[in-house]
Amino acid sequence: MQRKFYFTITAMSNFEKLPHGIEPESRNSILEERLDNLAKETNFYLKSTVNMDKVAIKLATNRTYLSRMINQRKGCSFTDYVNELRLGKAYELFTTPGYMLSHGISDLAAESGFASVATFRRAFVKKYDETPLFYINKNGYKRNN
Repeated sequence: MQRKFYFTITAMSNFEKLPHGIEPESRNSILEERLDNLAKETNFYLKSTVNMDKVAIKLATNRTYLSRMINQRKGCSFTDYVNELRLGKAYELFTTPGYMLSHGISDLAAESGFASVATFRRAFVKKYDETPLFYINKNGYKRNN
């Protein structure tokens, strides 16, 4: 009888676990620095499947501490923070010469890390009070039909 063994490989972060009993302000400062570095180095926000649990594991913390830090330091929820980073990527793509000549809004949304055009549109309207299409037309970008 042959047995099959299933296992998963958990990606370990490069961060050490925070010391027990650390003051909340110090913990928030360390976590904010780690989160900012992780965003710059890995662009984790471009993966549409990213979630708070996965990021917390990478930062060697838990979702409660991560959520508190983002709320206190960034002034928003985890989802809003990730969407802000994704909208920054969308802006980078918008302003890339010729990008909108050969790509549609669905491409822009996907390459910015959004799981759907609808999610991209909602985040865009929430931030800019206008639709991506209106923004494209207003700023002279060409839309791919």
